[in-house]
Order: sequence, then C-alpha cells, then structure tokens
Amino acid sequence: MPARIITVFNQKGGCGKTTSSMHLAGTLGLRGFRTMLVDMDEQGTATRWASQAPDDAPFPASVIGLAPSGGAMHREVRKFVNDYDFIVVDCPPAVHSPAPSSALLISDLAIIPVVPSPPDLWAAVAAKTLAQHAQVQNETLQIRVLANMVQRRVSLAKQAIEILGEDADFKLMDAMIGSRSAFRECQAIGCTVHGIGGAKEAALEVDAVVDEVLELLGMEGAKRGN
Repeated sequence: MPARIITVFNQKGGCGKTTSSMHLAGTLGLRGFRTMLVDMDEQGTATRWASQAPDDAPFPASVIGLAPSGGAMHREVRKFVNDYDFIVVDCPPAVHSPAPSSALLISDLAIIPVVPSPPDLWAAVAAKTLAQHAQVQNETLQIRVLANMVQRRVSLAKQAIEILGEDADFKLMDAMIGSRSAFRECQAIGCTVHGIGGAKEAALEVDAVVDEVLELLGMEGAKRGN
C-alpha cells in the first residue's frame, strides 16, 4: 500500500508546526511504521532536531530536507510513497510559500496546528481556505485543526477551542497538545517526548493525537509498538 501522506501547515509562525510534525512522525516510527518526515522549511528545524540524536538512538523516523523543491515537492515526494507507510510533511510558516499547496495535492490528511488565542485563530482562516481550495483537486483530503500549546486553565484557551469546535468546516481534533517544557527539551536531544523522563502527560497527549490520526485514516489498531 502506498504511504499515507499527512501535511502539517499553517502560514503563521509559532504555532508548533514542527513540534507537531516531528512528534507525529516520530511516534508513528516508534509504533513500527516506516515513516519519513519531509522538512520543507528553509530553516531546517526538523532536520536539526533529528541530527541531535545520538548514533545509538537515532530519531525514530527518517528526515529529509526538500525545501528547494518548493511547488514541485509533490513530484519529489511521490518517489518515496512505496518505501514508507507514512510521509509527514512539515511546511514552512510563509504565506506565499508554494509548499503547502503542492503538498496538499497528494495528501490524505491536512493538520493545521493552532494556538488557541484570537490572533492565531484569525490567521488560521487563511490556512483553512488554502486546504479547502486543495479539496477541489484532491477530493479525499481530510482537514483537521489541532489545538496546540493549550493551557487548560486559561479561560481564553477554552473559549477559543469551543469556537473552533462549533465551525463545521473547521473540524477540531479531540486530542490536543499542552504547553509543556518537555516539548522543548526533546529537541535538544533528538527525540520525542517519549524519550524524556517525567514527561508522561506529554507522551499521553501525543499518543492521543496519533491514535486519532490513525482512526481518521482508517488504520486504527494497526502496528503498536516494537
């Protein structure tokens, strides 16, 4: 079966795209899936993150930088679809970048990470519109919003999440990612939060996101753990 392709994008920076992408790809890898992450950001944050891993404990997903391919990246990614179970695309935070449009043409699922605050919600409207335009050519594309960096006790965050959930065209994932230091710590040592001591809650959040993604793609109950 060709790889399922998941694109993580949002034209606004600081929403946790790379954190979401790396944890999605890394956790799928930890569960035994052959997984590749495509780093489309010219800053190469995902590539640097994976490079921090020691030789005896490499990052659990392959990471490849394809930023120079720009709007032609979908042709490059197609070369790998028979070699992996999942391909996760981490898009750059640039309004005029052709990468998201290219990736969405071949994706099964689009995930838009959003920090639950008014400015981020306003900015996410453009991302939603871009994904909906992609559905004209890619009719099977599913679109989901992932609430990220959530501080559960902050009323503003709660209200923002409720607003997202009320928009039928802006489907909010049930799982969400909290604002936790473990998500920053793991970048320095080239792993996911599963490799950070005392990060049980963060790991549970990531696992919930991956469980929901597998369900959306009709692959719930597939390989779990090695």
